[in-house]
Amino acid sequence: MMNKDLLSNIIDNAIVKVRAYEPNSLIRERADVYVRIHVVPTEQLIRVSGGKIEPTAYILDTYVIGNSVVKIREYLNNHEFGKIHIGRLMDKTLDKDPKLITDYIALLINVLRTFQGYLICRHVLDHIVWAYDEIVGENAMINRFRAVFRDDKTIDKALNEASKFLVTEVVDFYNGLRRWVQHGDLRKPSYTQYLVINTVLESLRNDENLIIIEANEDYYYLGIIKGLKPSII
Repeated sequence: MMNKDLLSNIIDNAIVKVRAYEPNSLIRERADVYVRIHVVPTEQLIRVSGGKIEPTAYILDTYVIGNSVVKIREYLNNHEFGKIHIGRLMDKTLDKDPKLITDYIALLINVLRTFQGYLICRHVLDHIVWAYDEIVGENAMINRFRAVFRDDKTIDKALNEASKFLVTEVVDFYNGLRRWVQHGDLRKPSYTQYLVINTVLESLRNDENLIIIEANEDYYYLGIIKGLKPSII
């Protein structure tokens, strides 16, 4: 299957998921448009030029996780210890399948890699990851969720919680790193943040960076970018 065909099939399958599980009836009715407008070419929002990120549209902020962020490991290793907290639904997975959240994050990075050259809005990312797992992974990840949750609608809510959790932890971690680098103000990352960021770093390849773009309030776009020069924030 050609990569273009694969992306098309994943998007078509994600549209099916939105129609099946989205609680908002207006979004369900326009699922086709809803999914497609939230998968955008990377250069519609940013481009990498001279090893740096340049906005190509109005955005609020960018958050980058990768080895190109020079002091990221040093800051990460200052983490605290303690219990992991994800959210009301996903916390139920910690006893039954403790590696589920980290394996899900690794899968999510793989999905973004498959969509290299595109940015995916968090609001549709869960459906795209599910669609990818169904087509490429033969439901291996979703079956692990099914072992914890009673029905697919609950799984859809759990996936939404997981992606929201990832974005929240990355944004908070990056802001803490930025304060430390710029002002020497060290606020230790939580153990939950350590788990998330370390999983992202281990899932990325050498020249890859996870970028999260805050395009508008509560509208975050995620993608993989390459070609960044090593830099301190």
